[in-house]
Amino acid sequence: MTPSVIKKNISRALYTVMWLYILAAWGVSLSSATSEMFTCSVPVDPVSARLGHVATIPCWLTPSMNAEGLEVRWYRPKDFDNPVLLYTERKIQEASQQSQYVGRSSLGLRELTSEGLKGGDVTLKLVNVTLSDQGEYVCYVSSNQDYGTASVFLNVTVKGTPPLLSAVRTDADSVNVSCVSHGWKPRPRLQWSDGRQTLKPEKLDYSSGAHGLVSAHSWVLSSPSSAPWVSCSLVLSEGEELEGRVDLRNIAALPETSSGLKTAVIILALLLLLSVVFIGVLYKKRDIVDIETMGQPEDLVDIETMRQAGVDVTLDRKTAPPYLKVSLNSKIVRDSEDNPCPPGKHAYILGTRAFTSGSHAYWEVRLDKEQVGVKQSWWVGLASGSVNGQGDVPASNGFWFLSSDKEKFLRLNMAPDILLPAYPRPQILGLYLDYDQGVLSFINVKENKLIVTVKAMFIGEVFPLFNPGQGDTAPMTILDASHYKTGSVEVSVSEREGTVTPPAEKAETVALVASNQSRNHQTSERKDCL
Repeated sequence: MTPSVIKKNISRALYTVMWLYILAAWGVSLSSATSEMFTCSVPVDPVSARLGHVATIPCWLTPSMNAEGLEVRWYRPKDFDNPVLLYTERKIQEASQQSQYVGRSSLGLRELTSEGLKGGDVTLKLVNVTLSDQGEYVCYVSSNQDYGTASVFLNVTVKGTPPLLSAVRTDADSVNVSCVSHGWKPRPRLQWSDGRQTLKPEKLDYSSGAHGLVSAHSWVLSSPSSAPWVSCSLVLSEGEELEGRVDLRNIAALPETSSGLKTAVIILALLLLLSVVFIGVLYKKRDIVDIETMGQPEDLVDIETMRQAGVDVTLDRKTAPPYLKVSLNSKIVRDSEDNPCPPGKHAYILGTRAFTSGSHAYWEVRLDKEQVGVKQSWWVGLASGSVNGQGDVPASNGFWFLSSDKEKFLRLNMAPDILLPAYPRPQILGLYLDYDQGVLSFINVKENKLIVTVKAMFIGEVFPLFNPGQGDTAPMTILDASHYKTGSVEVSVSEREGTVTPPAEKAETVALVASNQSRNHQTSERKDCL
């Protein structure tokens, strides 16, 4: 073999070895890249979480692989750079999160047997779920060679107030039973039963209010001879059900009367409803709507304890419509004689103080004036911070108030209205709020008696609400209840009872009253602007 042939064979061998090396290196690289290729997997259906509870939004890598060294990003659509959660460099980067998710978002487990990041589980966990958390979430995972993305929709559900039942006998063997409940999401299923069969309602209405929360109102006719009780149930899903019952045997029979008088008796029975029908109502849950009427010894309240949460409320002039006059110190309000409230409008004003989670507050409103008498028409209560302007005032959706009319009845704004007798009509009205427990109580301060307590679910800021009515000679005066706190400056008994007007307010009060003395003889025929 000649030297040239030997040299050529060596060159070919080296060339072959070089290509074998290149192919081997490429194979190793390809194998490594292939091992890091993955997709993000999520549930087909939306996931649900209860308001205030924990939401688990699953996402995992397919095929399963260790994700501890990868980047995991959860974000809302169009907010890639402002994520709900960002995990990179083996830790959560809180500085990059949206502020409302800091401390609430973390990496969780989609099931108890999950290995977490080691097993490719990149599930998002949210605590203290809010209504604004509802919506789409994007799961994004990336490595040096690949990335994957998938979307999950979160539904936030809300269990509303326990059903409030009322009943009135319509004839000798027929009872009209009404059922009302508020604050559900999504719309619940309402069902009537007498323990033996499902009853078909005569009417069933749903309405949506603030934050998209749903209210339900229904009524049914039943007979005490066929069943001793009737129940109203509202159901979101299995295990999320509230039920109320009313004992039909305790509904008093109507006397024999003419049809006209009989109708009047039915109406009167409805007006006095709350004093007799709630004895037989039983709830499955402790979050009941407590309704107690005035005039019973057990209705006496520990007002001194409530007053330890006393606050000084002032009127927010910016929220006042042109139909109201507000004093310079923002403590007195009444309707305007020069610019009366037109039909269909609502002349209310809010307080400047906002109440949120953790709030315990007590405030008082004076509803009379010496030598003038007690106001006949007014609203006092709370309004949601989401309320915009002087528009419609839907029952319980963003508004929680007690009102008075000239027919001598107090009304609680629910659907339908809850009517209470107004004897005696309150001269000073006290309000006690426990925000987190959802409790708002109305107290007749002079009588030291509870008028009514409602159980509601407050979301976001709520503000004191006032409407002085139309045509009353007496104005509405907001008293300073912060005096009652332990350790504060003592005030006289007469001041605490509202019989003395602070000097700064006296002149304005006299002027506001005097401006309406001339029309006092007309007020009995004028309709309230409520």
